[in-house]
Amino acid sequence: MAPIIELQNVSRFFGKNKEEVTAVDDISLAIEHGEIVCLVGESGCGKSTTGRMVVDLLKPSQGKLLYRGQDVRQMSRSDYTAYRRAVQIIHQDPYASLNPTQTVRQMITVPLLRHKKATSNADAERRAAELLEIVDLTPVSDFLNKYPHQLSGGQRQRVSVARALTVEPKFIVADEAVSMVDVSIRVSLLNMLSRLKSEFDVTFLFITHDLALAKYFSWEGGRITVMYLGRIVEEGPTSRVIADPRHPYTQALLAAVPEADPELAHKKRHMELRSAEIPSLLALPNGCTFHPRCPYFVPGECDVNVPRLERIPEGGSVACPVRKSETIELLAA
Repeated sequence: MAPIIELQNVSRFFGKNKEEVTAVDDISLAIEHGEIVCLVGESGCGKSTTGRMVVDLLKPSQGKLLYRGQDVRQMSRSDYTAYRRAVQIIHQDPYASLNPTQTVRQMITVPLLRHKKATSNADAERRAAELLEIVDLTPVSDFLNKYPHQLSGGQRQRVSVARALTVEPKFIVADEAVSMVDVSIRVSLLNMLSRLKSEFDVTFLFITHDLALAKYFSWEGGRITVMYLGRIVEEGPTSRVIADPRHPYTQALLAAVPEADPELAHKKRHMELRSAEIPSLLALPNGCTFHPRCPYFVPGECDVNVPRLERIPEGGSVACPVRKSETIELLAA
């Protein structure tokens, strides 16, 4: 069976001529039905651009986007409509993604009626109440007539999730979906998303800059894909990537995760980068784009050759010939 979503050698450029920026550079990614794949990297690495291409909010400049093995650009109108309903996105900022002039009732009932997921206004009201209960906005009567500005950040994000569920999606891109809410409620939101995966058989592409969140959300059978300056540098089962990161950038991300236990924090291996500066997308380094910051830099190798993703026996792939065959002992945060 074909993956539910597949990117084949996809690139995305912005700007023109000398000002052209490569936001995503020749990436390939296949996500199977029922998986949780976490896309991790610093701001500006291209992960949100990748997510927007998956839901066709942005068109790839090169390469193909496939849904269940079918090229999205070659779909019939009816197939494309089905794809757009099946693949939904939860944006980072719920206040910006929700219509400030609509009540919660309108935001949920309108798509239900528009996409014929409800047969009448009464049916739409009933279904809206069910969806709000599913996302833990109870009692429902307290929320139906409220506007986005009357809700907290966590409540707005739950409304965004309920709205995405109105069209019964099969695939959800969660783009930094918990980054703008208080730390105290992030876990409850992640637990809610995990519950939706099992109850609604939803596949997730979870985009985050926080490796600790990626570990928590995808630990049970999920995968982590690490991006740096538009390229995938490592991917593999979450347990392997956390316990045995092979790419130096993945190691740096893991070393930066705070450790609550003082004893473990003292034992944790710290990584000294050659530079804290991220190269400009307008002047990317030759060879491996991480080499100006990499502590394992090999002159004549890392600054000349562009590394390709290569499979490793332990599971997954890594784009670093210098480190891919070595075991790095880092404490899993």
